[in-house]
Amino acid sequence: MTSEVAADPAVGPSTEPHSPRTVRRNSAWNAVQQIVNLASGSLFSIALAWVLPLREYGVYSYAMALCMVGLSVTTAGLSGLGIKYIVAEGARGTRSVAAILLIRELFCVATFVLLAAISFTSGDTLTSVATLVALTSLFFRALDAPELWYMAHMRSRRAAEIRIITVTLMLAVRVASMVILPNLWLFIGIYVAEAALTSLWILWRFCRDPSAPAMTRPSRAEIRAMVRDSSPLALSGIANQVNLRANVVIIQPLLGSAAVGVYSLAARASELAYILPVVIMNSTLPVLLHALDEARHTGSDSRYRRMLQVAYDRAFQGGLAVAAVVTAVCLSPVRHLLSADLQPVFGILLIHIWASPFVFMGAVYSKWIIAEGYLWSSLVRHALGALTNVALVFWLIGLCGLQGAALATVGSYAVANYFAAFLGKQSRAQGYCMTRAMVSPVTALLGPLRRRA
Repeated sequence: MTSEVAADPAVGPSTEPHSPRTVRRNSAWNAVQQIVNLASGSLFSIALAWVLPLREYGVYSYAMALCMVGLSVTTAGLSGLGIKYIVAEGARGTRSVAAILLIRELFCVATFVLLAAISFTSGDTLTSVATLVALTSLFFRALDAPELWYMAHMRSRRAAEIRIITVTLMLAVRVASMVILPNLWLFIGIYVAEAALTSLWILWRFCRDPSAPAMTRPSRAEIRAMVRDSSPLALSGIANQVNLRANVVIIQPLLGSAAVGVYSLAARASELAYILPVVIMNSTLPVLLHALDEARHTGSDSRYRRMLQVAYDRAFQGGLAVAAVVTAVCLSPVRHLLSADLQPVFGILLIHIWASPFVFMGAVYSKWIIAEGYLWSSLVRHALGALTNVALVFWLIGLCGLQGAALATVGSYAVANYFAAFLGKQSRAQGYCMTRAMVSPVTALLGPLRRRA
């Protein structure tokens, strides 16, 4: 494996597979491509509110919300776990890649049927049809499984370049469309085209890459084993998406497409921040697995536990800083840049963004679950978060309207990413780590004062 990485120009000739330089470079490529992808999508969605009627913007937001649910479900719980399989298989093995690709497509068929049925609960024909068209993108997005092979072997640049180029190209097409022909159906078509171009390009590059082995056919036993192992994470992914997107699905029949548009605009703004810890933890998962393996061989897990605590501390501090900055923006004169019908966005965002500290720590917690193999813990946490969110949304929307939905989001994220950790014997230590992280800003400030004294 070392020689494979060393020969890769994306990594460099003098780089070891788990060296800090490799991790930084791999993390940087992952960070750039995911930030570009999310930032362009979120900024475009925000700008779209200016060129589409509010109702059509709500229709587009509803369709995208269900697509995001579908995208999560079609990964079949095999994102982080898939990296773990590929790392274990070695640099020359690709049975896991082929199995993941096949499993994703099978999940895609079932997901399309389920979400199509859910779209009919919207009570609006335009919304249902637009959602059905957008959901066809799932069949393409399931084909990007080879990206996990690149991530597992610290070669994220290979897939990241494709995503950055595609996103940039499609962003230019979107901007031109906004100026020349701002049309709901055109924007949905561009979304499907981007999914097709990105995934097919990644798959083609992997198959043509001389440094990557040819995909080999997995056995049925391997596929069944992967589905069995990943089922807790797959169910967890469904529960997590219920937690993330249930608000939009509930708001649509209760308050209509215009309300969906307002709420989605605020949610998209806050989600710009949520990608940062996920990017870092996805990139460093192989290193975390290496540290855990080292701990099991040496009998000392001090380095492993120290890595986790530092990650929790930085995650909480980062989430707190993001929430504080966004709060200041919401209270500033910037809010007057939006039209009167979009002014409620700032009140929703002011609440919604305070889920950030819990979301940031949850990104670390989810990778610990994968590293340790406590996969059912993931299902428990997200199921509790989903139940909390649905219950709170129905209750608080009647009391506070869309701001009630934002409060429900903060409550459900706190339950899923923090309180749920205390329910399991194995995960309780992570809850204590997160508790220490919550006081880390205070200890960081008091440390220099104590040294001066």
